[in-house]
Amino acid sequence: MCAFRGYPAPGPGLAAHLVVRAFNALDQVPLDVSLYVHDLQDTAEKWPALPITLPPTPWQAATLVDDLAALVTGMSGAELREAAEGLALTRGDIALAHDKPVLARGWAEDDEPLPDAAALPRDRRARGAALLQLFDHVDPHEWTDEQTGAVRKALLVRLAGLGDALLRVSALPPARLDWQGDGEGLTALVPVPGAPQPLEARVAAESVEPHPFASWDDPMWGSPETTASPGCWRWTVGWRSAGGTFHSDAGSTEASAAAARFGAEQTLAAYAAQASTVRQRLRHRLLVPRQPDMLSMSDPAVQVLGLRELLQAVCDEHRTEASRPEDATGWRVVPHQDEDKECGLVTILLDDCSLPHPELGDPANNAAPADPAFEDFLRSHAVVLTPPARAYLAGLSAAGPGELPLRRRHETAMRTALAVDGEAADLLAADTGPLPDGMAWIDLLDVAALEEFLTATEPDQSR
Repeated sequence: MCAFRGYPAPGPGLAAHLVVRAFNALDQVPLDVSLYVHDLQDTAEKWPALPITLPPTPWQAATLVDDLAALVTGMSGAELREAAEGLALTRGDIALAHDKPVLARGWAEDDEPLPDAAALPRDRRARGAALLQLFDHVDPHEWTDEQTGAVRKALLVRLAGLGDALLRVSALPPARLDWQGDGEGLTALVPVPGAPQPLEARVAAESVEPHPFASWDDPMWGSPETTASPGCWRWTVGWRSAGGTFHSDAGSTEASAAAARFGAEQTLAAYAAQASTVRQRLRHRLLVPRQPDMLSMSDPAVQVLGLRELLQAVCDEHRTEASRPEDATGWRVVPHQDEDKECGLVTILLDDCSLPHPELGDPANNAAPADPAFEDFLRSHAVVLTPPARAYLAGLSAAGPGELPLRRRHETAMRTALAVDGEAADLLAADTGPLPDGMAWIDLLDVAALEEFLTATEPDQSR
């Protein structure tokens, strides 16, 4: 676990015994308790107060940190120093613990410093440096409560960090992947039935900037050889487009290569378990595309795009254009993405609605919205257009080729959507919401009136 977290192994004696006792305390946690990667350490850094997190810190984390704190609360100064040396705590570990002291059970209070601490400068860096200098010249049996509290807090944070690692790797660990090395790092592939490309994970080392405070990475006690070198490993998970470009969908940094591989394996396992509904976060494409002519509305991945969402996106773009009139040039429809990766109007609207769009290299990249190839592309990614939305997108293209003002394209598109009767007219009202008194459908050809309409008929978000 120490290696997993990027720490040196605990030395024999008290340090190893303390880690074993901490792990025994954590062994009570049921496997179905959901704790996040750093819940214990985040809680320990603010113990006994709960850190403000989203989602809120689970009560289990606070209870477990209480148990870990009990292991170090009764330790003498000499025992604290022995354990800190055995766990290779750094000068930075102690200084940061002093910066966030614990306010309970006899540990030092920052707001009412003890006499020996009152003379310390109030500046955080200066206070930390002064405290570390005291450790260099004072024996453990002469430590002040402030010094004792700082070492206890640092030990608690270290034990909590190791606890995070233990809970993480013991809760349904994923199967190891066949990692292949190259000049840039490690890569692993997981084929997914029905997906044109496998899921792909990458792990690579990242450079770490030296700590801005001199000597903070040095051990507080012991030789420099006992301290692990600061490391940073980044993992990314995603899949490639038809053109071979890798698109990262999730990622994070870890303190060791083992932790980075584990994080990638966890994510790949989660993606594979729900492969049929996984969408890329930025491109919104399905990992497993559908056959357009076989898409069912009961498909759990289906997203329906109505006219109201499109009109809201048009208003958003209109506001952006109005705020930067010097950048207003015009709007094309096709190609949806050109050689410079610049996007057309339909692409921008779809992206504003968090939906996929054709890209350079896709067969539908040059297909107008009225072309079946365009709608087939959307349906392959489980996106269904309502009839008014389909008519509106077709109207954007019908306004003409080249770059045209947004108002002109919107007016043509709105006329196309309004040129319906019977059941289609009923669908129009269902798609956008009823018109307010005193407003006619024709008024919505004007973008300013459209924005007024959308604001006046905004759905009740509390439902």
